[in-house]
Amino acid sequence: MVFNAIHGVDPKDASPVMTPFHFDRAIKLASVRIGVDPSAPKEFVDGLRALGANPVPIAARPSGTFGGLGVESAAAFDEYVQMKAKEYAIDLATIPEPPQRGAGGGRGADGTAARGTGGGPGGTGAPGASGGRAGGDPGNPTGMAALTRWTGGRFPRAFDFVQAQRRRYELISQMQELLKDFDMYVPGANGYDVGLHAQTGHPCTVLPYKFEPQPAGRGGRGGAAADTTQAPIQYNPQPICTVIAGNLYNDDKILSVAHQYQLHTDWHTKHPKLG
Repeated sequence: MVFNAIHGVDPKDASPVMTPFHFDRAIKLASVRIGVDPSAPKEFVDGLRALGANPVPIAARPSGTFGGLGVESAAAFDEYVQMKAKEYAIDLATIPEPPQRGAGGGRGADGTAARGTGGGPGGTGAPGASGGRAGGDPGNPTGMAALTRWTGGRFPRAFDFVQAQRRRYELISQMQELLKDFDMYVPGANGYDVGLHAQTGHPCTVLPYKFEPQPAGRGGRGGAAADTTQAPIQYNPQPICTVIAGNLYNDDKILSVAHQYQLHTDWHTKHPKLG
């Protein structure tokens, strides 16, 4: 229902491509070409097989970083930043450059300058892509902090941004070749290719496949370092999720497969206890 509401192009933006969206409530999983990473959740893959799917192994995906997305984030929020700067009487020229990351301010994993966008391995701009969480003055919830949250992408050189976009196009081309025989795939549980999809634009849907206490190191309180001097904390059961990543413009297919999976399971109906 949500995708049906947001599907379409923005008349103010000439870049989007309009493609059909055909949600199939009774899709036959045997007809869908599904790839599976070797470390994909076994419970979920077994569930797909039980529904008639014939998932096959998929090769390793090309590596990608967040280079360039911080710049796009800064551009997208420029109107907001300009408005807040005027509201707080702050000269944007005084916005502090994000702290350098990486070894000696060198270059990031994607070759962009580590000084560029701050945060993430090599300073390649992950914070800018997700709101610049590393920026701002924690002691000042308004003023400068309201601006530095969205300004990390204002500092890279044009050269670095152009190079990042070139590498981004290479990633898209490599993924197109890799997925030429697949409609979708289930990524490995270690990261689910989230950073890669942020670069290439491949659609993803997230859905629960079991319900149990969150494993250590998987985010939330479970992601904290273990304290071996204390008895282990027993967390309430909660949904454990996985990802289906589709080939470009296959939003309808991955949603159809996710719907078929949820028709035959009840994991999405379970909720953690609060308090």
